[in-house]
Amino acid sequence: MRREIVSKRNVRWLVAETLVVVLGILIALGLDDFRTDRFERKLEIEYIERLQGDIERDLEYIEAVWKPRLKMKREALESVAPVIRGESPVPDDVEKFLADVSLGGALGMSATLWYTDTTFQDLRATGNFRLIQDSAVRARVSEHYELLAGATLGVERRFSGYALFVHTVIPAEMRSNIDLESMQQFGIDYALQRLLTDEFRNIFNQEYNLLLFMESRPYEPFSQSFYEELEAYRDGLK
Repeated sequence: MRREIVSKRNVRWLVAETLVVVLGILIALGLDDFRTDRFERKLEIEYIERLQGDIERDLEYIEAVWKPRLKMKREALESVAPVIRGESPVPDDVEKFLADVSLGGALGMSATLWYTDTTFQDLRATGNFRLIQDSAVRARVSEHYELLAGATLGVERRFSGYALFVHTVIPAEMRSNIDLESMQQFGIDYALQRLLTDEFRNIFNQEYNLLLFMESRPYEPFSQSFYEELEAYRDGLK
C-alpha cells in the first residue's frame, strides 16, 4: 500500500514537472513570437517609410525637372510649328528659331528611369514583401511600379527620332548657345533646308504627339495619392 502511495505521488510530481516544463516552453515560444512579431512590424513600418521617401523624391523630380522641361518643350514646339508646317516663313530671328527647334527635343532622347524604385526592388529581391501584412497594400505597391514602368515604356515607344534629326543640322555643342557666326561653318541655309522638308515635318508632328502623351501622364496625382495611402496605412500600424 505504502509503495503504491509513493508511486502515485511520484507520478503526480512527474506530471507536474512536465506541465511546468511544457508551460515554460510555451511561454518562451510565445515571447519569442512576440519579439519576432514586434521586430517584423518595425521592419514593415521602416519599409513603408522608405517607400514614401522614394515617392517624395519622385514628386520633387516631377516638380523640379519634368514639369519645367515639358513646359519648355511645349513653348519651343509651338513657337516653330507654323514654320515647320509651312504656315509661316522663317522668322528674322533665325538664332531663336534654331534654338527653339533644338529645345523641342527635350525629354525625347532616352527613356531614363526617372522614378525611384529602390525600396520596391529590395522588397522583391529579399522576399520581405511578406512583411507588409495587408495583401491589398502589397498589391497596390506592385500596381504603382507596374504602371510607372508601363508609362515609361509608352513614352519610349513614341520616340520620333526628332532629337537625332536635329543633331544632324544643329551640333549638340551649340544647342544651348546658338549664334549665327558659329552656325555659318555648319551651313545655316542647309540647316533651314533640312528643317523645312516633309521628312522633318512628319517627325515634328510625331514629336508633338509625344508631348501630348507626356502631358497626359498623371504622374503627380498618381504618386501623391499613393503616398497618402501609404501614410494612412503606416499610421494604422503605429
